[in-house]
Parts: sequence; structure tokens; C-alpha cells
Amino acid sequence: MGASSPAPTQATSAPARGTRRLRSTEEGIGALGTFWRILRANPLSLVGFLLVAFLIVVGVIGAVAPRVVAPYAPTQSTGVFNQGPSWAHPFGTDGNSFDIYSNVVLAIPLDLGIGLVIAGSALLLGGGLGLIAGYWDRPRSVGGAVATVILRVTDVFLSFPSLILALAIGVSLGRGVWQAILAVSVTWWPYYVRLVRGEVLAIKHLPYITAARAAGVKDGRIVLRHVLRNVLDPVLVYFTLDIGTVLVTFSTIGFVAHPIPYPGPSPEWGSMMSYYSAALVTVHPWTILAPGAAIFVTVLAFSLLGDGLRDVLDPRSRRALVRSVAPTPPPESTQAPDAAPLESGGSTPG
Repeated sequence: MGASSPAPTQATSAPARGTRRLRSTEEGIGALGTFWRILRANPLSLVGFLLVAFLIVVGVIGAVAPRVVAPYAPTQSTGVFNQGPSWAHPFGTDGNSFDIYSNVVLAIPLDLGIGLVIAGSALLLGGGLGLIAGYWDRPRSVGGAVATVILRVTDVFLSFPSLILALAIGVSLGRGVWQAILAVSVTWWPYYVRLVRGEVLAIKHLPYITAARAAGVKDGRIVLRHVLRNVLDPVLVYFTLDIGTVLVTFSTIGFVAHPIPYPGPSPEWGSMMSYYSAALVTVHPWTILAPGAAIFVTVLAFSLLGDGLRDVLDPRSRRALVRSVAPTPPPESTQAPDAAPLESGGSTPG
């Protein structure tokens, strides 16, 4: 009896080699390469990433060199009144002869800064309180009492609609950019408390946390090295999505209470919509459609980017998307490497 052919063994090991090749490819391209491949596999996430990058670049340029992106100052007269969209004025002009395009573009730094400041402050305050209320919530301890106080105060804030509470605080503080930011920030941190506390409660009893605690590792070190690292991914995704929600809320406050005066040196999309909706919405609709479209595009961009980050940070989604765009390995031959092809008319060796 001859020796068994090695072909079946090679055929069964081909998938294993393909899996190892895929793993080495994913590790070799690095974090940026993985991020780019996932964006390519998800076109909507790529659109969101490009839109956010464009808005950030335009916002930075508008804050540093506004005349580069806006041909007119916020309150500079163009000499043209109530003109519709044209090549000279892409978004038209209003009754004060202000260029709507310049005002919309120059409002990008303020609106993006407001979204980042409010969401960032809520993340720091609410995330820190959520860590304390989640990890140190132990019965009959000082940490448990502190966690109870944090949760009850959080429940009080969550019992009020955030928009109504922000409007009430904003009216009591007066008109101004920082007054409006403070009014929204006061109502925004409780959501991060609930989110971070829920993630911490799901992690703190896992075996590696229990093993670290049994080995004598201090709680602060466990939180920084193990808990915080695992909580950061879902919180980062929520933070990206939350920037759009903050913009909608702040624009609503600007539309209702107009805390930032318009016309003025610092245009804001919500205040622009409030000013132009008074009498011009039925006669000159482009004056209100332009800032409304800016809010829509910005919120959509951060929503799409948040969905893309969810795919990037989730290992299972990341591996599936990388596999979908990874180059297909060439089919490997099942023939033995030392076997020579038979010539036509030849005979097998005896």
C-alpha cells in the first residue's frame, strides 16, 4: 500500500492559513489603515468623516482668517437688498443687504465650539460622577452613600425636560454666549452619569477585575487601567453623536430665546433662523433655509461619524468590515509540492 496523499491535509489547512494571513494583514496596516478600510467599507461613515473634517477646517479658517472663507463681514453691507441666491451671493442677501453665505460660514466656529464645549464638559463631569457611582457603589460604605447622593441628584435633573430646564436657566442668567452654554451644560451631564455607571456596573464584576482586586491592586489603579479603558469606547461613540444633539438643542434655544443677538459680530444659526422667521420666511425663504440647512448637514455629519466610530471601536464589526475589503488571497493548489505533472502519453512509475 502506498503512502497517503498530502493533498487533503493541505486543503484543510488552507482556511487556517487564510485566517492567519487576514489577522496579520489587519495588524500590519495599523490603526489608521484599519480606520480607513472601515470607512471605505461603509460609504455613509466616509461621507460623515469627510463632512466633519470639512466643517472643522472651515471653522478653524473662519476663526483665524475669516476673509478667506467669507467675502463679507457679518454686518458688512453688500449694497444688494433681498436678492435670491446667485454666483455673487450663493445664499442670497437679506433686507439689511447682509450676505447670508458669509454669516452662515462665520457661524461655524461658534456653533462647533458650543457643541464641543457643552458635550465635553458634560462628559468630564457626568463621566467622573458615573465612575464614582458605579465602581464605589457598595452597601454600607462611604462610597455607597456618595453614589446614592449622585444618583438621586441625577434623577432630579432627569425629571425635567432638558430643553425646558435650559430655557428657564438661560432666561434667568440673561443673554450671552457663555450664559447660554452654562444653561445647557447644567442640564446635560446627567445623561453621561447614567451611561458611564451602566458600563462600569457591567465591567466591575468581570474575572480580571476580581483577580486584580484579589491581588491587592488599589481601586484607583484598577479604574484607570482596566475600567476606564473598557468604558471609553462606548462613551466616545455617544459623545460624537451627542455633539449633533447639543447643536439642535442650542439652536432651538437660540430660535426661541435668541441669547446671541443677531445681527451682530458673532452670528449663530439658531438666532439667524429666529431673526429671519419673523417676517421673511414667506417672502424670502432662502434667508431661513440657509442656516437651517447648515444645522441639518452638521448634525447629519456627526451622526454618520458616530456610526462609523461604533464600527471602528467594536472588535466584531471591525473584523467583519476589514474582512469585507481585504484582498482575496489567491487559491492555493491542492497538489503536493514535490509532485511533477504527468506528460501526455506517459505512464505512471511502477
